[in-house]
Amino acid sequence: MPGAIVLIGPMGSGKTTLGKKLAKELGLRFIDTDKQIASIHGPIAKIFEDSGEEFFRDLESEALAEALGQPAVVATGGGAVLRDKNRELIKKHHVIFLDTSSEHVLGKVNLSKRPLLRDNPQKWQEIYDSRIGLYRALAKQTIFTGGRPIKKLVQEITDGLGK
Repeated sequence: MPGAIVLIGPMGSGKTTLGKKLAKELGLRFIDTDKQIASIHGPIAKIFEDSGEEFFRDLESEALAEALGQPAVVATGGGAVLRDKNRELIKKHHVIFLDTSSEHVLGKVNLSKRPLLRDNPQKWQEIYDSRIGLYRALAKQTIFTGGRPIKKLVQEITDGLGK
């Protein structure tokens, strides 16, 4: 399969966890754009705090362009779909929207590492609602991850890839 397999979806939908397993299953490299940014620039929460969301989104666009330049399973940040240029890059690949619900996310995410939710966890639904149309428009495949076993999700994705 040419290009990358791109995992998009809201924070806490399982992009990193599922991405690692999927990459292993497919024999591809796994790239998490948030982890790439953090390894170079420090914790994302601190980037938001010190330099603001716009600066973070610039770093995210750079990391995304680099990650999509190779065959890999790429987990994007939840907000990567907000910029036109990111959507243009993403849609050239096999895009999988990992959908979930607030009840499956809020009990498991570390809010201290989520600058957009830290002060108001209920904001998750508002963010989700504002981005759902972008996720759906880009997706070639949609998988609901909430409360489902990873093994089953990986199988569902690989079936959808025609593997």
